[in-house]
Amino acid sequence: MRPRSKALVLSTLSSSAPALVWRQADADFYVATLDGQYAGFVTTGSVPATFDAESGHGADLGAHTSPEAAAAAVADAAAPARSAPSRTRRRSARTAAPRPRRHSYDRH
Repeated sequence: MRPRSKALVLSTLSSSAPALVWRQADADFYVATLDGQYAGFVTTGSVPATFDAESGHGADLGAHTSPEAAAAAVADAAAPARSAPSRTRRRSARTAAPRPRRHSYDRH
């Protein structure tokens, strides 16, 4: 990474994932934490002009063409899963109660 872009990368990473805290661990290695827990990293890719991202659980989040895109991938992976609202089935007052099941051994 060019020295000139380091400040840009840090500020961009922080702004693209406001819930994450980014820290520079090495010249081209940035680590993200979420509530003090490891959330992933972004580093310069093995292919020129790419940035690799990895989640906090070790999942490869791919090579990206910008540090912003790599940081967004880490942020998406670190975001809490949205659970669907639970639905409880309620029996309508108009619905008749189910008939009890009869088993063959109940017959006399």
